[in-house]
Amino acid sequence: MRATVALILSIICCSALAPSALAARRSLLGSDSNSKTATTATYLYVWAGPKDASLGGKDSVFVISLADGEYGKIVSVVPTPYSTLEPHHCRISSTRTHLACAGLFSALTGTPSVLFFELSDPRTPKLVDPAKVDQPKHSAFADEFVAIADGGFLLSMMGSSTGGSPGRVAHYSKDFKLIGEYPDPAKFPDIPGFNPHGLGVSWVHKTMVTVDYVVPASTLVGNPLTMWSTVRLWNISDWTITETIDASAQGVKGPMDAVAIAETGAFYFEGGNGYIYYLDGKGPKPHVPVVAWDTYAGSANRASAGCIMHPFRNGTRLLAAPFVRDQVHAAGDMTVRLFRLNDRATKFILRQPAKSLIDFKTVAKKQGIFRPHGLAIY
Repeated sequence: MRATVALILSIICCSALAPSALAARRSLLGSDSNSKTATTATYLYVWAGPKDASLGGKDSVFVISLADGEYGKIVSVVPTPYSTLEPHHCRISSTRTHLACAGLFSALTGTPSVLFFELSDPRTPKLVDPAKVDQPKHSAFADEFVAIADGGFLLSMMGSSTGGSPGRVAHYSKDFKLIGEYPDPAKFPDIPGFNPHGLGVSWVHKTMVTVDYVVPASTLVGNPLTMWSTVRLWNISDWTITETIDASAQGVKGPMDAVAIAETGAFYFEGGNGYIYYLDGKGPKPHVPVVAWDTYAGSANRASAGCIMHPFRNGTRLLAAPFVRDQVHAAGDMTVRLFRLNDRATKFILRQPAKSLIDFKTVAKKQGIFRPHGLAIY
């Protein structure tokens, strides 16, 4: 699950819904009364780990300035005591006080799955003492965060401590306490094939979607991949799964990402096959996903087609980065590329080309190559 290319902003901007999804609900990309998208972004946090730990490198947060005078410059590096976490996703809290970071393979080495960094000085984050952070007890292989309004987080935990099923969704308070792992292991000890990766939440409609991607143990070198086709709807009032949707008939295999469409109660997820699907989570079941976009424009080669998505909070834009994936075993190019959007968020702008590519094969010098994965904009 290593990223082949790390981006601040995705490669394409989807511009219109497919007819089936358009008929189902209003266009995500309709007219927007807030035509301009002001930004106050000042730093990019990159969560990365050393390719060869014997060279002395540690899993670290790299801070890249987005200010005009030092655009693209690494202004600080905040190391952890670890070098075997396999840095994965990261997210800034809704209160902008903390950065949460996931260690995908921590379960294999007995290191923390979840770390937090304090952002009182956003230029130089400070690692919160890992001993003060509750670690998940019934799940492992930490993946994707969703920030909660109170300053806490939800976090998809892809598997069990042995790399199988079930995983869980962990719930953290703003002070790093583990509120729960869902569904409750005491009530639901066995959930076949539950290996959540992407997740999206509609707080108003009290609905969540998770997508089952892959059995974590199968990603280890030498093992054949075991990928799923299931999408799950939840009631977040009691954190229970209300419906498990087998989307194999729609060609879904290995769905990686899922996002909420603002507070509409609807979601997008990518199917691992080049398609982005629309799923309305409201009303009685069964809920049936429909194709919203074909990111591969009709190509017949869909055996390994992934997509990473980022929605605007007001539900008017969706940024999507489709790619032919072998993100599990391929090394990737170890770069971060910086883009900006125009005022209406309809075009990508490369402001300073010479400073817009940060090559993590060289930034750490004697510590060798670093693998960037998690990104968060402050």
